[in-house]
Amino acid sequence: MIAEYLPLLALMLGLAIGTLAAFLGIGGGVLFVPTLMFVFGFNVKNAIGTSLMAVLITCFSSVAVYAKHKKIWYRLGIILEGASVPGAFFGAYFAYIAPEYVLRAIFTLFLFFMAINMLRKEKHIRIAERDNDNGSRKEIIHALALSFIAGFLSASLGIGGGVLKVPIMVMSLNIPIHYAVGTSVFMIVITASAGLIQHMLYGHVNMLYGILLGIGSSIGAQIGARISLRTKPIVLRRVFGVLLIVLGMRMLMAI
Repeated sequence: MIAEYLPLLALMLGLAIGTLAAFLGIGGGVLFVPTLMFVFGFNVKNAIGTSLMAVLITCFSSVAVYAKHKKIWYRLGIILEGASVPGAFFGAYFAYIAPEYVLRAIFTLFLFFMAINMLRKEKHIRIAERDNDNGSRKEIIHALALSFIAGFLSASLGIGGGVLKVPIMVMSLNIPIHYAVGTSVFMIVITASAGLIQHMLYGHVNMLYGILLGIGSSIGAQIGARISLRTKPIVLRRVFGVLLIVLGMRMLMAI
C-alpha cells in the first residue's frame, strides 16, 4: 500500500527541495542524492545517476527565466563547457568503477564542505563589472582547468556543479554575479546532460523518480526564487547547514 504513494512522495519532496535550493541559491543535487538513498532506498550509484536527471529537468526551467532576462553569456558558457563535458564523462566513469564506500566518502566530504559554506558569515565582495565576456588568456586557462574539475564532480556526485561554476566565473574571470549564476545554469544543462547519458549507459538512472523529482523541483524553484526576493535567508542558511552536517554524519555512519 505504501509503495503506491512513493511516486507522489517523490513529487512532493522534489517540490520541497526545489523551493529550498532556489531560496538558498544552491543546486538540488546535494539533497536529491541523500533523499533517494535514505527515503527511497537507492544505492549510491543509482542515486547519483537519478539525481542528475532531476537536476537537468530543474535547470531547464531556470534557463528559460535567465534567458528571458538576458543574464546568460552563451559564448563564455560554451567555452568553459569545452572542459566541463570531458570532466563529466570521466566523472561518470569514475562513479561506475569506484566502490560504493568511496563514493559515499566523497559525497560526505562534499556535504561537510557545503555545510561550512552555509554556516560561515557571508562576505560581501565587490566585483568589477565588465562589458563583455572575454577574460585574459591566463584567466580562461585557469577557469577551464577548474571547469574540468567541476564537470568531474558533477557527474561523479550527482550534483549540478553550480556551487563550483559560479565561484569560478566570479573569482577567476571577474564576471558579475548575476551573469555568473545565469551562465552557470546554462552550463549545468550541458554538463548534466553529458553525465546523465553516461549514467544511463551504466544503468544508474531510474527514469520515473528522476522525472518526478525534477518536475517537483522545477515548480519549487519558481516558488523559492520568489520567496528569496522578499526575505533574508541568514537563519535558514544556518539551519540548512546543520541539516547538511546531520546528513553527512548519516552518510559517514553508512560507509
